Amino acid sequence: MIELCAVKDCTGCAACYNSCPKQAIAMRQDTEGFLRPIINHSICIECHLCQKSCPVINSVSKNKRADKPIALVCNDTDMLYASSSGGMFSLVAKWIFEHKGVVFGVIMDSTNCICHVSAENVQEIVAMRSSKYAQSEIGMTYQQVKTLLTEGRYVLFTGTPCQIAGLRNYLGKNNIEKLLTVDLVCHGTPSNQMFITYLSKLSKALKINYAGIKNFSFRQEKTWGKTPRFEYAGKEMLLTGWKNLYMYLFLSSRLHRPCCYECQYATQQRVGDITLGDFWGIGLNKPYGHEVKHGCSLVLLNSEKGKHLFDEICNNAYYEYREWSEALKQNTQLYRSSVRPKDREKAIQSLFENDIESTYNIFFNTPLIRIKRTISSFRKQSKSGY
Repeated sequence: MIELCAVKDCTGCAACYNSCPKQAIAMRQDTEGFLRPIINHSICIECHLCQKSCPVINSVSKNKRADKPIALVCNDTDMLYASSSGGMFSLVAKWIFEHKGVVFGVIMDSTNCICHVSAENVQEIVAMRSSKYAQSEIGMTYQQVKTLLTEGRYVLFTGTPCQIAGLRNYLGKNNIEKLLTVDLVCHGTPSNQMFITYLSKLSKALKINYAGIKNFSFRQEKTWGKTPRFEYAGKEMLLTGWKNLYMYLFLSSRLHRPCCYECQYATQQRVGDITLGDFWGIGLNKPYGHEVKHGCSLVLLNSEKGKHLFDEICNNAYYEYREWSEALKQNTQLYRSSVRPKDREKAIQSLFENDIESTYNIFFNTPLIRIKRTISSFRKQSKSGY
């Protein structure tokens, strides 16, 4: 009988799901909302393709560490302002489109579900640009990538490192000359269901219609790293305090998939041809020659394919080679996994069972936390001279 990797190790990459020729595998939600493969043994023919494609059972080789990190800001201001960081993704996608290729990335659909889709022009990647802090549903996109590569088309696939590893194992080594993979510096992934539950409870607390929530932004894109928000009835609604519960839980690592706390991809040796992230802290210790208030991309060129593509697009951006020590200082996921909080399960249970203001008060607004917050605020004011 076919057995997949242990539940605690499963990344939900869906490589096994895509590889099954008999559709004997379904991706089902567990109690925390994470998608996991379930085998229907009555129709399984034991071809073992699911096991061969699993990046947990069969680890994917990593590239050598990039020579030096790159700090990049796109020259196209419209492209830059629409991006989460410095606009590197848009530059790569534009090159792919110019060569009649297809881009796979993550969007939030009309039901606020976060999922992978394909795009064939610049207009279609608009929804892919902003950061989404939940695990995307891969669906059958690996199969779509394989078909496109067989047709001889260029393909760009962006995703978390475990998703890139799943794609690479699924495809094998044939017909991948025109495939470019971009992995992200990943903090960890909550489930889609956690985010949808949060939004549903938020809409109830605000007494608005869930279906009316549009253009949710985990990070305000016009000013780097600012307040989450969404549009409702033509108005912009900022999410601060208890209304921003989801991001508080995410940033405290309480919502991650179990395997994220022992992530084999949280390393400087990457599985993608290119790695992208935010270059947090750029310019703090050494001057950077461009303003970064609208974001700055951290770029790692991990393979010859990645280096070649960068040579093709670099004239469209301002960039500097920086030191690894600077990149690592505020991007800890480049050398270690997120630490699992002791109250992780309690926090997830509270998110699902309680209203969001109650959950916020339990984990982020106790008397002790308020005292610490006051002391921290006083120290900051003292340092600034006020």
